[in-house]
Order: sequence, then structure tokens, then C-alpha cells
Amino acid sequence: MVMILGLMLFSACMVINPPHTTPIPPTETKTVPVDENTTTTETKTGNEKAKDSVATSVPVKSWAKKDRYTISFVLPFSTDEGELLKLMGEDKITGYQPLASLEFYEGALIALDTLERLGIKLNIHVFNHLKDSLSTAMLLQKEEIKKSDVIIGPVFNESLKAAAAVAKNQEVYLVSPLSPSNMFTDSNKYFVMANPAITTQLSSMVDYVLDNHVAANFIVVYRSDKPAEVKIAEEFKAAFNAQKGSSAATLKEVNNFAGISSNINGGGNFVFIAGNDELYINGLIRDLSKIGRSSDITLIGLQNILSLESVSLDYFESLHFHYPTGYYVDQKLPQVKEFNAAFEARYATRPSDYAYRGYDVMMYFGTMLNTYGPDLSLSGGKVNPTLRYMMYPLEFKSVKNASGVIDHIENAKITILKYEDYRFQKAN
Repeated sequence: MVMILGLMLFSACMVINPPHTTPIPPTETKTVPVDENTTTTETKTGNEKAKDSVATSVPVKSWAKKDRYTISFVLPFSTDEGELLKLMGEDKITGYQPLASLEFYEGALIALDTLERLGIKLNIHVFNHLKDSLSTAMLLQKEEIKKSDVIIGPVFNESLKAAAAVAKNQEVYLVSPLSPSNMFTDSNKYFVMANPAITTQLSSMVDYVLDNHVAANFIVVYRSDKPAEVKIAEEFKAAFNAQKGSSAATLKEVNNFAGISSNINGGGNFVFIAGNDELYINGLIRDLSKIGRSSDITLIGLQNILSLESVSLDYFESLHFHYPTGYYVDQKLPQVKEFNAAFEARYATRPSDYAYRGYDVMMYFGTMLNTYGPDLSLSGGKVNPTLRYMMYPLEFKSVKNASGVIDHIENAKITILKYEDYRFQKAN
């Protein structure tokens, strides 16, 4: 891992400062230790952030456009398997993938090459970081990070909570690249979610069903003694109540297969299973597939179900499984094929979902900074000028609370996928 990380950091140095058409101050790139588990690649430049002044001559942050922007990556390149299991949140909503941070960053490096060709100038800092909140808070006090326009990472919820508070105080935009948790946004316009919140995903799922089945019969399955399942079920019910309107749709709550079978009606049954217990879910889906042969049943859920290896794909097919996702790559798209070829040529392996995400997140924020300036709350929802280069159309918008104050910024693009003909296809 040390050798891989060293090569990766060297690659970052190679793309940090593209050629310039106008003179800039000399740049010094070096690698310095932060602590025994943390390494920083930093770029020193005399082209510091412009500052406004007030009558008291106290410097304040400037949101004026610049010729060059600074992005810092705070990712856990060195971590053990136990920590990686919590990568996407305590509920393990989107599963586990080894070396996710490395693959995410490798994708971002290819995006940096593309941005360089587009003439977009960026300084890049890379920090290898562990998950505890204390080291996170200390790391974000470093001057290199304070002067950043955007921080990408951390990935663990514990670290994100600490980082979100510091970023809000320092007025630095912090992008949560993988976690779907919005538990610590707290009226924080500087907190940006690349992976939409579970509540947003569930709302999109309910909205999709109601658009196509006004008399849908929702059956929500969860165990009342499992807090994680109760939480997801409550969020699903909240989404249903907010969007039901005048439709004839109904929602029933059950905790076992007997409850499901007794509530199946003549048509338009949508069964949502809240939970991540493989044995429990596998049993429910197996029994559900049996009655699905004679009843109109559609299984809906979250992406975590895909990580349950014991669930047969035959069940997904027979139950027409649907789920919402904040990121989807269509392998038939030309830009995806081009990226795959470039990634394989550079790293001698096929890209993972994390590599695609790293590329698109880097492309999005690099171009939006360059086009609209450093205040991301003002560019949300505006046209992304490099959309044709991306593999998924990220759409960041401000989420406001009841008082009209920005609570956070979130990727609002949700794709509903359905399993049909033994492959996942777009349903919306």
C-alpha cells in the first residue's frame, strides 16, 4: 500500500500545475509528514486568495472569481478492513468496496488531466487521513486547507461531522463524496453531499411509483426492535405522506412475511424492505417470490440489497426489483467507453464505481469553480459547461429548512433502476 500511495501522490504532483499562458509566482511541491498515519502533498504558491477589507482593516473572505482555485482531498488511503466496512455510513447503505478512496482518487486524477486540457488551473493538496474526529479537526486547521476553495472528503460519518463544523466556521465548502448521511448539516451551506441523502432517495422512489400507479399499495416491512430498520421505515412513511396528495395510494406496515401476504391486493403492490440483515432479507425475498408468481408484486428497496450475496438474481427478475441511486453509469455511453480505455491504460485495471464517482466529482467542481466562482451556493442548479465530459449528470441544489435558510447543498439527480432481462436498466 505504501508503494501504491507513493506512486499515486507522485502522479498528483504531475498534474497539479498545468502550463500557464501568463506568468505566475514560483511553485514548490513537496511531501511532508503530518503524523505517523498521515501524509500530505501540498502545493505552495504565491498566488494566494484575494481578500476584501472593511473599515477596521480586518481581512474577510473574498468570493471573487480567480484565475486559479485550490482543492484539497482528505481521504483514508491507509485504513483497515473494519474501517472500510463503515465507509458509507453506519447502516452500510451502499456496501463495502476495498480501496475505495484510492480508486476514487485515481478517477479524479484522470479528471485533472481533462481539466488541464480545458485550460482550468487548479492547485491540489492530498491528505491521507484516518477516521477519528480529533485528527479531523486538527487537520482542518492547517493553513493549506483553510486556503482551499473546496475540500473533498472525509468519507467516514464520524469525520464528516467534525469536518462539517470546522468548514462552516472557516467558510470552506466541504464535499461529502460517498456518505448518504445528512445528520449533521445543521444549517450549513458549506456542506455538500455528492451522494443524495437516504430521505431524498426514498422520496424519489415514492414519487416514481405514484407517477405510474396512483392506487399503489405500499407494504413497508421492518422489525420494531431494530433501530436502523425503524429509522428507514419512518423516512419512507414520511416520504409517502408528503407525496400521497389526493391519490388513492395506501401504505401498510408489517414485520414479517405473514404480514406481507395478508396485505397483498389485486394489483399494484410495492413491497419495501427496510434493513440490512442478509439472512432476514433473503428469507423474505425468497418467500415473496413464491407468491409473486400469482400476484402483481414489485420489490423496491435501497442499494444495500445488492450487497447481499445470498440473494438470487432470479428473485430480482421475478419481483421486478427497483431501487433509487444518486449515481449510475451507463456503459453504452461513448464518454464511459473512453474513460474505461484511459483508466485501463493508466492503471492496468478496470475502473470501479468509485473511480467513476471520483472523475465526475472532480470534473463538476473544477468546472463550476472556473465558470461561476468559489461560492458554490450561488452556482447550484446552473448549467454545467462540461456535462458532455461526465458520465453522470450531477445536479447540485441548495436544500433549505422551514425558515428558508440553506441547510446544505445536495446532488438532486436520482435515477430509478429496475432489474429486467437480467440486467439493471433506467426506469425514469
